[in-house]
Amino acid sequence: MAEQEKSTFTERLVQMIIQQALGGVRKSIERFVKHAVRLIVMALSGIIFAVMGVGFAAFGIVRLLSSLMPNWLAWLVVGIILFLLGLSLTLAALITSRG
Repeated sequence: MAEQEKSTFTERLVQMIIQQALGGVRKSIERFVKHAVRLIVMALSGIIFAVMGVGFAAFGIVRLLSSLMPNWLAWLVVGIILFLLGLSLTLAALITSRG
């Protein structure tokens, strides 16, 4: 009987040690996932607001430039400027993510 009690005590001790070890890993994984989700949500909301702001600003600039040049040329100028701005921001993000 004493032999059987020792094995169950040993098994319980091993299970407790495994649970403690895995508990720390689980907590760090949960913390990482929460941080990643929060970061993704904040980035997406920032992108949405930035796109809306750029859209309204671009439309206003087109309306302003339409008084100085033909409408199609105003849209072309604003489109090229926005393309170059997007390209430069993308390249800047790529450079900073590598370093």
